Amino acid sequence: MATYYAKQQIGVADSTVFPVKKADGREVNAKRSEILATKPAGQALAAADKLYLGTKKAGDKIVGVRGNTDTSLATATVSIGTLAAPAKYVNAATLTATNVPTMLGPLASTLAADQPVAEEDIYATFAVAGVAGAVNLSFELELIGL
Repeated sequence: MATYYAKQQIGVADSTVFPVKKADGREVNAKRSEILATKPAGQALAAADKLYLGTKKAGDKIVGVRGNTDTSLATATVSIGTLAAPAKYVNAATLTATNVPTMLGPLASTLAADQPVAEEDIYATFAVAGVAGAVNLSFELELIGL
């Protein structure tokens, strides 16, 4: 049986490099931070509307995206990403469970990608249907970095 090493451990723990490399502190034993973003009370959102969630610092990586709502969003979908790539972290997810934080992402491809170097403004983009003004809706983005 073979033993393989995670990308973050190649050259660090696998004895392929001498002297051994240090693990990238942005991903191994990284500092965790969060962005909490809540839809303003009374603000209705139509299909194709965007909700600004916050700014991801340069060097941080999004490792978790959770959504929570007190009302099923039914057929409405939400994508989370940037203006240039609206579905970079979450692609057309639905939130139908109520009052239960639901893991929406991120996409596996963003976790496998190298550590991003640029600051990014993060948006939720709604599609298919809107979200009523009376709905309480929040997103929690978990990040790792230095």
